Amino acid sequence: MTHVEQRLSPLLFLWLFMKSLTRAAKDKVLADLDMKRPNLDGSYNQNQSATVKQLLHYVDPIPVQQRCLDVLNIFIEDKSLFTAPVINDNNVPVGLIDRGRLTEIFFKPYARDLHHRKLIGEIMTTDPVIVDINTSIDDLANITINAGMRHMANGFIIVESSAYVGMATGHKLLEEITQRKQQDLYFLAHYDQLTGVPNRLLFKDRLMQACQYAKRSDKPFALVFVDLDRFKQINDTLGHSFGDQLLINFAHRLTSSVRESDTVARMGGDEFVIILQNLTEAGHAEKVAATIIDNIRLPMLIFDREINVTASLGVALFPLHDDTVDGLIRKADAAMYEVKAKGRNGYIVYSEVYDQCLIERSSLETDLRMALNNQELSVFYQPQIHLPSNRVIGVEALLRWHHPKRGLISPGTFIPIAEESGLILAIGAWVLHEACRQHVEWVSQGLPLLRMAINVSAIQFRQKEFCACVKDVIEGTGIDPSYIELELTESVVMTNPLQTVATLNELRALGIKLAIDDFGTGHSSLSYLTRFPIDRIKIDQSFVRNIQDVPANEAIVKAIIAMGGSLGLEMIAEGVETVHELECIKNHHCQEVQGFHFSKPIPAGEFKDYWHQSLRKD
Repeated sequence: MTHVEQRLSPLLFLWLFMKSLTRAAKDKVLADLDMKRPNLDGSYNQNQSATVKQLLHYVDPIPVQQRCLDVLNIFIEDKSLFTAPVINDNNVPVGLIDRGRLTEIFFKPYARDLHHRKLIGEIMTTDPVIVDINTSIDDLANITINAGMRHMANGFIIVESSAYVGMATGHKLLEEITQRKQQDLYFLAHYDQLTGVPNRLLFKDRLMQACQYAKRSDKPFALVFVDLDRFKQINDTLGHSFGDQLLINFAHRLTSSVRESDTVARMGGDEFVIILQNLTEAGHAEKVAATIIDNIRLPMLIFDREINVTASLGVALFPLHDDTVDGLIRKADAAMYEVKAKGRNGYIVYSEVYDQCLIERSSLETDLRMALNNQELSVFYQPQIHLPSNRVIGVEALLRWHHPKRGLISPGTFIPIAEESGLILAIGAWVLHEACRQHVEWVSQGLPLLRMAINVSAIQFRQKEFCACVKDVIEGTGIDPSYIELELTESVVMTNPLQTVATLNELRALGIKLAIDDFGTGHSSLSYLTRFPIDRIKIDQSFVRNIQDVPANEAIVKAIIAMGGSLGLEMIAEGVETVHELECIKNHHCQEVQGFHFSKPIPAGEFKDYWHQSLRKD
């Protein structure tokens, strides 16, 4: 028995397993994944669900009036027979008899003498699972769960127009579910869940294949970096739901502008890449880029609102500009940033002069090195709310950088630079110390002891001295460690799980709490998750956003909450922005939330006022 099975009942384990197979994901993987395209409205073509007909095998039925001893002889003669249906004169199933039941009865002394006159109808199981031949696999799994796990062993009777046609075994059902789950996991690992196009991982693989093929065939190909212009402004003014739909439509515009043999992938945020293969001439890439620009400029209808958007494209050719994967990516990216610098809404083919973009990035790294000493960095705090009491029970510490010349720089821009350059170690240590110091200061000002959630980067966590650093901060600030909660992403904890467990245990020994951030977006293993000394799971905002209109997201959130509850973990949903999202989260009994609906991240100096205002609202 695995560690998961020890912690989860078989019934709950199967329930969670099934619930993780969202209908949206199943529909996607049933089609050819490489050729799957989202519709203009962002929906996907619905494929007919698999039915129990796929699981059917015929077992000779037993008449309800047949004697028990005759049935026993049937099972003795056929060693492979485990379960058989019992039918009436109209070929309608009325029960089920299994080898275990017969053995239980006739193994006892004098059983044959006692039961030789009994009919099979007197000892059969009278409540088997009976399903129509057109019942879906999903519905069968739910029926089985509701009926009790013993039916997984006994199997299911299949009928057509109420007449017996065959049986299905629990083993076959689990085999089918497992196969579909593996397909689902492949999709989750290689395709972007919002737009349906390949993600960064699959893109890198296809780019490498394109390079190898180009070398063998001596045919060039182009890499095109695509960035949606002013997406952040649209997202901030019209909302995340609008922004998500815009990205879906944008991906559709891109895929409809290229050949089926080309690859459109989403790198993250509003950044996409396109691999144009088998070019007959370099000029062909420019023609495609111009077509893309023209198609994107066409009006786009989103939620009954017409909007016009533009994009910036950077083009790099293999092997003309570079014959390596990393070099080609860097140069296509540099060309795209040059388009941005020249006013957006166009395309540029790479030239060496555009490496200035890379120099600019280097300049930003230099400024970041000075930012800490120049006191340009600050920590904002986003309140976390306990729904039953409607009280603030904690805050999440979030890093901000206000550049003296560039203004407020997005964490999405400077955090990757900090991680690539190693500056994240010094910055992360400062954030940890500052957040703990601020906590102590708030307490001295009369605020209650609140949970202080602090994000930890992968690079920080993997440092040998990380635990010692945390200990030094606790001792240096005087904070009660039980109010510190370190947040780690799934990808962090799942890298070298054995070492992760050791580090997490060492942190727990210091008295602090631990949480998994952005849960549901990585590739967690339940067997490892149960070994980690985790206190809390943060449900990623991508599942919370517009949850009331996305059944797949609601199913995922429901499954995560159920799984967390079964493991004794506390749950918090992040990114709650609307009343509808809040009500949906409440309905699934998640007791803690954070998001713009309650408060944006606020400076430390304003939090005290926010706290007192929240008390007056009660």
